[in-house]
Amino acid sequence: MDNVIRISSMVNAYLVKGDHTYLVDTMVPMSRKKLYAAMHDNGVSASDLSHILLTHYHADHIGNLCDIQAKGNPKVVAGAGDVPYIEGEIKPPAPSELSRAGKVLRKMPGLVEKYQKCKPGRVDETVEDGMKLEELGLEIVALPGHTPGGTSYVDRANNRAFIGDLVSNYFGRLGLPVLSSSYSLEEIEASLRKLAGLDLDYMYPGHGRIIGPGASKLVDRLIGKKF
Repeated sequence: MDNVIRISSMVNAYLVKGDHTYLVDTMVPMSRKKLYAAMHDNGVSASDLSHILLTHYHADHIGNLCDIQAKGNPKVVAGAGDVPYIEGEIKPPAPSELSRAGKVLRKMPGLVEKYQKCKPGRVDETVEDGMKLEELGLEIVALPGHTPGGTSYVDRANNRAFIGDLVSNYFGRLGLPVLSSSYSLEEIEASLRKLAGLDLDYMYPGHGRIIGPGASKLVDRLIGKKF
């Protein structure tokens, strides 16, 4: 069974060590030293990474992608709908009006642009729902709603998944993704129902603590509270 190491600052990244050594998300640029220090403490350098799996395009998840690519040659994987944003072909949209915070942030474009600023990176493999990464033993389950190409990486053999921001877990309380950075409550609900139906023991979120045991059941309870 692969060893999953949570690296946490403002956001989570996950270092996975096994037959392959790979990273799920790359954190925000200001957390670069912490990311590299955690990798070093676990005997891993950028050149050791076989893959980087991106759950979505937001800057706090792709912030160090370009720097890692300059130091190594990992295969970068991302959902099709988010690739243009990751590669810098399309600028991130303004905050949505799904929440009051989003409506306020729309009036402060300079602040939003500063937070979203990071260097684009190259995506080597574009994935869609139902595809598999055979070499890593992972299945792709698309989770749109927060971003168009939001992607989870499901490890069926070990009943767990890396789920990005679709569910947070702060202080033991599950929550929805940040709505000001999302675009569709309907698609968020549909994606949550996907996760609830996977019967997973553990989920590794982009924000907060690891979810589980009984992760899918916990997500089902979240749906009942929010929808």
